[in-house]
Amino acid sequence: MVSFLTSFFSNGLRKSTNQSTVSASQSQRDMTEADEAMLLNTIDFSVLTSEKNMKVLSRYTLESRERFARRTNSMVVYLPQEAHCVQRLEEEAALNAAPKGHELKGLNGLNIGCGNRRINEYITPVDIMRESQLGVDSGEHHAFLKDAILANPEDLPFKPESLDYIVALHMLEHVANPIEIVVYWGTLLKPGGGIGLVLPDFRYTWNACNDPSQFGHKWNTSADIFRELYSLHLAHLFQLECIATLRHKISFDVVLRKPGNFQSFKISNATSQHSGAELAQRGHMIGSSFDQNR
Repeated sequence: MVSFLTSFFSNGLRKSTNQSTVSASQSQRDMTEADEAMLLNTIDFSVLTSEKNMKVLSRYTLESRERFARRTNSMVVYLPQEAHCVQRLEEEAALNAAPKGHELKGLNGLNIGCGNRRINEYITPVDIMRESQLGVDSGEHHAFLKDAILANPEDLPFKPESLDYIVALHMLEHVANPIEIVVYWGTLLKPGGGIGLVLPDFRYTWNACNDPSQFGHKWNTSADIFRELYSLHLAHLFQLECIATLRHKISFDVVLRKPGNFQSFKISNATSQHSGAELAQRGHMIGSSFDQNR
C-alpha cells in the first residue's frame, strides 16, 4: 500500500546515507514560538512537500518538525536523507518478526503490500497490483515490484502453518478489518513464527475519517490504539513481543509472535534420500531400462 515517505523519492530527491539513526544536521536548530508563528503564515499546508516548504522547514531539527506537525494537525515532513533512514529503520524493525537464530536465506517470509520495497532478497513480495491502475488520487503506491505475487491480504496462496514470518509495512492501515487479517495471517504461520508490522501514527500523518481514497487509510493507527486492539482481540493468539521501538514519530512498529516451538525448513528424505545410481540398483529408478539408442 501507499507509503507517505515514497513521495520524497518519486520526486528525484533521494540521497544515500550511512546514518544508523535519524539525526539532525549541525546547521539545523530547534523551533521557537516565533518560528512556529512565522511558519503558520508561510507554509502551504496543502502541498507540504513543495520545494518552497522543504527549504523553509529544512532549517529546523527533525524533532522540531515532528512537534510542529502534532501542534498543527499536519503531516510531519522529513528531508530526503531522513526519509531514507526512516525507511531502513522500519524495515529492520519489521524483520524482527523472523524467528531468532535463523538466517533469512533459510526461512520462508512474505512482504505483504510490498509496493516497491524489496527489503531483502530472501523475502517473497506480495501485492494487489504490479503497476498503477487507477492513479495517485486512488491511494495507490507510487512504485511497484513487477515480480510480486498477486494476492489479496485476506486470501493468500499459502497453506496453513507453511510460513515462518510475515512483514507488512504501511499496509494494514489500508484494510477496514485489520483484526480479521492478522488472525488469518496467524493461521499461515508455523508455531514460533512472527508478524512484523509498521504502521503510521495518524497524529503525524492524517485522520482516516477524512481520507476519500479507495485504497487510502481505513482506520486511525497509533501504538496506543494497537495495544488496545491487541488486548481485546489478539492476546489469546499472539505474544506482543515489542511495540513502538522506533525513534521517529511518523510510524511505529509491532512484532507479534505465534506461541510454540519453531521448526525451520528441512529437505525431505522422501525426495532426496537416494541418488540416481542407488535408485537404479534398487530397481526404483524411472526410465532405468530405457534404450538410449532409440
